[in-house]
Amino acid sequence: IMSTLKVNNLQDINGANNSTPEQVAQGRAKAWVDFNGTGTLAIRDSFNVSSVTDVGTGNYTVNFPNSFPNAHYAFFASASNEVNFPNYATPITKNANNVNFRTGNDLSTTVDSSLSSVVIFAD
Repeated sequence: IMSTLKVNNLQDINGANNSTPEQVAQGRAKAWVDFNGTGTLAIRDSFNVSSVTDVGTGNYTVNFPNSFPNAHYAFFASASNEVNFPNYATPITKNANNVNFRTGNDLSTTVDSSLSSVVIFAD
């Protein structure tokens, strides 16, 4: 037997993290991370991200604790720092477990970025 649950909003058991059914239907970010990619990489805050790997200068891999159904998700990133503001951020590879991307201050120069953020929208 199929049932329908009709509510005005959803909250966690503590009455926090409110979402409306419309917000859920329109799609919330499935994962996001804000991190400092200079020196010793440091995640400032995140959701559904297990770690960020510093692969090399201006090259990072964002790892997900749970695989997405496929690699056909939307990847958005921003990057900047105090020296080369703003930087670009572009994906190199995407798969169900992680996304690898690079940051730089022009198309030929990769640089570490102190203000890096990634957002993933997926099924």
